[in-house]
Order: sequence, then C-alpha cells, then structure tokens
Amino acid sequence: MSSIVRRMDRHFLLVVAFSLFAWAPLLTSAYFFEAHDAPHSVFYLVEFDQTLRDGYLWPRWAPDFAFGYGYPLFNMYAPLAIYGAEIVHLLGMGFVGSVKTMYALATIGAGLSMYIFVRRLFGREAGLLAAVAYMYAPFHLVEIFVRSAYSEFVALALLPLALYAFTELIAAPSVRRLALAGLVYGILALTHHTSFFTFTPFLMAYIAFLLAGTWRRKGTGYALRATLYTLGSGALGLALAAIYLAPMLTELRHVRLEQWTAFNYDYDQHFVYFSQLLSPLWDYGYSGPGLDDSMSFQLGAVTLALIVFAGWRALADRFPHRGTALFFLAATALTVWLMSPAAQFLWQALPIASLVQFPWRLLGLSALTMSIVAGSLVARGDGESGNERVGDERIAKRSAPRPTLLVLLLTVILGSFSYTLPEYTPVEPWRERPEAVIRWDRFSPADRVAMVADTDEQPITGPMEIQYLTGEPLQVASILNGTGSVETLRHGGASDEVLVVADGPVTLQFHTYDFPGWQVTIDGKPTPHRSEPPYGLITVEVPSGEHHVTLRMGSTPPRVVGGLISLAAALVVVVGLFWRRLSREA
Repeated sequence: MSSIVRRMDRHFLLVVAFSLFAWAPLLTSAYFFEAHDAPHSVFYLVEFDQTLRDGYLWPRWAPDFAFGYGYPLFNMYAPLAIYGAEIVHLLGMGFVGSVKTMYALATIGAGLSMYIFVRRLFGREAGLLAAVAYMYAPFHLVEIFVRSAYSEFVALALLPLALYAFTELIAAPSVRRLALAGLVYGILALTHHTSFFTFTPFLMAYIAFLLAGTWRRKGTGYALRATLYTLGSGALGLALAAIYLAPMLTELRHVRLEQWTAFNYDYDQHFVYFSQLLSPLWDYGYSGPGLDDSMSFQLGAVTLALIVFAGWRALADRFPHRGTALFFLAATALTVWLMSPAAQFLWQALPIASLVQFPWRLLGLSALTMSIVAGSLVARGDGESGNERVGDERIAKRSAPRPTLLVLLLTVILGSFSYTLPEYTPVEPWRERPEAVIRWDRFSPADRVAMVADTDEQPITGPMEIQYLTGEPLQVASILNGTGSVETLRHGGASDEVLVVADGPVTLQFHTYDFPGWQVTIDGKPTPHRSEPPYGLITVEVPSGEHHVTLRMGSTPPRVVGGLISLAAALVVVVGLFWRRLSREA
C-alpha cells in the first residue's frame, strides 16, 4: 500500500479537491425537480428498479409510462448509467440520493478522465487545468443543475477516457490496449446513445489525425498496423454494446419515434446563435425557436480567454505537440459552427440528425475540446509534454502546482461558481414512487405521452390512473367482452398474473401496450394474443371457468443475438486485458 501511495500522482487528489465546489450543492437533503429532466432522472430509476426486481437482469420495459400502459423505455434508452444508480440504491440509498451520488461521482470522473488524457498530451499541469476547466464548463453545469440530463452527464465523463484509450492504442498497438479502447467505446454506447452518435464522428477525425502523424513519423507499415488495431477496437466496442444496439435499431419501428423528433424535439427550433455563445445569461428555463431561449448556451468567458491565449501560443511557439492543440482548437470552431443556423443544410442532409434533437447538445463536445485547448496553455515546452505515461512506464513527480497555475485554476472556478446553485425543491414521498410517472403524464404536453406503433389514439388517461394516485392496488386487466371477474394476483416490472373467473368465453384485455416479446399463458400454456385498438393493448381470448393468466416480457431474436454478441465481446475484452499475463503463463 505504501508503495502505491508513493507512486500515485498526487494531482489526482487535487482534481478531486477542486471538484468539490461543483458537486457540493448535491449534499443537501433537497433536490431540484424543477430542472428539465429532473423528474425523469429519478423515476427512470424507479422504473428500472421494478423491472430488475422482477427478475430481468437487463431491463427493457418501464411498467408505469402512458398512465400504466408501459413503454419499452430501456429498449430505446441506453441503461448503463441507470445501472450505476441502481447499484447505489441496492446498497441502501434512496432513489433521489442514488442519482445525486452518481452525479457527484460523474463530476469527479469527468475531471479525472480529462486529467489522465491531457496529462498524456501536455503534462501534469496542463492536465490539471483542463480537468478543472471541464468540470466547471458552463454547459457541464447546465447538464446537471438546469437540465438534469442524468445519462448524458455521465457520458461526458467517458469522452476524455475514450480519447486517451485510442491515443494509447495508436501510440503502441497491443492486444491489451485494443481491449481497453473497445471497452471504453462500448461503455459509452451503453451509457447514452446520443452522446455516442455525436462523439463518434469526432473520435474518427481524431483517430485519423493521430494515424496521419504516425504515418509521417513511423512509416506505412506501422500506421497500417495501428489502423487495423483501431478498427478492431471500434468493432469490439460495437459488439460489446450489441445487447442494446441490436434491439434498439431493429425494434424502433414498433414505437412512435416521431414523438421524440417532432414538435418541441425538432432540431430546427434549437440552433444556437453566436451572441448566445458569448452571453453571460444563466437561467433555468428551456430553449425555443430563434433567440427565444431562457437557458444558457455560453461557452464560458474564462475558458474562452484561455483558449485565445492557448491558440496564440500554439501558432507562435513550437512547444511539443502544438499540432494537437491546434487540432482541438479547429474542432472547437467546427463544433460551434455545427450548432449554428448556418449548418442547417447539413442537419437536413443527415437522417440520423433528428435523433440528436437539439443542436446545442454539441456544447458538451465543445466543452471537451475547449478544456483540452485551455490545458495546452500551460503545457511544458521542455519536451516533457506527452511523455508522462501511466503505470510502470513513468512515475509522476510530486511537485506542487506553480502559483500561476493556481491563479488560473481559481479563476476558472470563480468564473462558474455562481452557476453551481440549483433551484432546490423538497423531495416529496411520491417523487420516489411509480405515481411520479403518472403525474408527469397528466401534466406534460400531450405529444410526450408515450405511444407504440399500434397506438391509434394518444391516451389522455387510463383505467389505472386513479389507482396510482390513491395508492390502491392496481387492477392490471379487465374483461372487454363477456361476463366474469378479474383479480390481480401479482404485478411486476415486466410481468403480470391475474385470476379470471368467467361465466363463459371472455375477451381479456391487459392494460399494457403490445410490443415484441410479450408472451401470454393461460394455466401455464402459451396462447396467442392480439393488439386491440385504439391504444394497442394486449388482448386475449379466455375460455369459461377459472384460469390463471400470466403476461410476461420475453425475448426476441435481435435481443438474443445482441446479448450473445455482447457476451462474446465481454469475454474478448477480459482475455485482452489480461493477454500479457496469459501469454507469460503460457
């Protein structure tokens, strides 16, 4: 243990210490439910917890959406960040406390991953400045205290780590580094799909930049080898995420996808204007068409000043790896342009752009690139930059940060300190119950009440709504035609069991949307079911007499194939990470 402490880079502790002001507001007993997605960040976890406890290790169904008709939320929405909060919850924390804990850990994680990457590029002091700049980037704080976009916020912590993993892989290709890069890339896909889709083109550009430099320095043979390893790691990452990506991409047609790409989610309404990038506005409202916005899109005055000086230095001074600093500076300029109305034609040309929903999401990417450029301002010019390696290759020195650097760090923190104050709200008990989803459906705009493809008419209520609100036991099914009675025996996150006593043949309808994978059994025997309009609810014919009828979410071919591919990829990752040791033992 003492040797580990001696070898540890103490700048890690500084990153954690400087992060405190960013996540300290989470330490209160209150929350900030007025933030845009704050209710979702909690009731998604409530839904996930129910389905996990129902025996589904990889939940796909959220039972309480659409007034209790349910929705395949986790089939569409990458669930790994929610797994993290669920682990905290299973350790004894409440739902709100679990989400807040993950917010704090993701803040620290963002700083540490940025430090690791920029230390690799420009040295320890540059890494420290970049880490603090990233944690206190205005949009990074918007994501937690204004938007409360939980999974997206967690994904921001992974972006620098992905850049680091691929940088290491191209610098010295090996099986272990291929596995590590694939692992990080796959984890990103499993954490937040929009961040994955928007980050991938940028990652590809960065990899091309690295490979071009490698080809100039080390020749075609080495560059080709590095390219093959990089392609392998990308494929491994996609394979690792197949358990989510395969069913998500193939089963999207079974939901009303236009709900999440039209109306308030139409990207055409959410471009960012240059004046907004420089505006010091800080508010807790929403974005709208044109300049009609009441949320901040600022890049951050302090970080802007830092990158101006860093850019000037990169152009005027031949410090090591200045080309890397200029690459990230150019990436910042391109990202800013892509958020502007001038790039509208490009968004219209890309079919996948509608899934991004908001062009200003790219502020997360610009916060990443700007922080890296800001860190380059204090990069060492003596050849040390880019040579500090993690682990056994080089032991970090213990020198304290220079006074000038401390001033810069404090300036960055003070420049954003007033943005770390959320709109506190009390945590009412219903916020951590399924009732929260019902209340959201009751008061949210009509276009946001979830529908599946078979839904002809959007629900404005449901048979179980009052039962949710009054705390009564849920009656999960009813008789549509015929006479008899239905008693709910069990209601789970993705399964129901009822007792039907029928005077004659009856038509039983579960208050559940139909979706691929649902299986109905009568007295243990599988029976066909149909989707009944206008809401597309699961309907089944039941013979006369007393019968146990169960409804359970099963699997589908894309889910099975995706799961098998991910399992195989996980085994490849494990073998790859320990390849050196296994080779020695062999």
